Amino acid sequence: MRKLLLVMLVAILAMGSGFAQQGQRDPAARLQREIDNLTTELGLSKDQVAKVTPIVEQAQKLQAEAFAKRQQGGGNVDREKMREERMKTMAETDKKLKTVLTPEQGVKLDAFRQKQMEERKKRMEQQR
Repeated sequence: MRKLLLVMLVAILAMGSGFAQQGQRDPAARLQREIDNLTTELGLSKDQVAKVTPIVEQAQKLQAEAFAKRQQGGGNVDREKMREERMKTMAETDKKLKTVLTPEQGVKLDAFRQKQMEERKKRMEQQR
């Protein structure tokens, strides 16, 4: 009986993990999460959200296409080139975003991006 309960618990945890990962890959959920984060961090108005959403959506589409292209290339991934491309895309996106934002929100965006990079760096260090 205990073995059965243990197997069921492991199965439930595995399914939960799978659903969590699926949510990370869902483009609509990813877009909504990014818009929610920007709205919270920058204090976006409804009008700004409407203008920012297509900009972020386009940036995420470009990132997904770049990722798919790298996946097709096999295991030979130039991580430095990937990073440079990601930084270039982010800079272009932020430039477009700042046309919609107030100067104060632009400063907040820069701080938010810095925070994101620091968090990404920590996650990468933990994975090693």
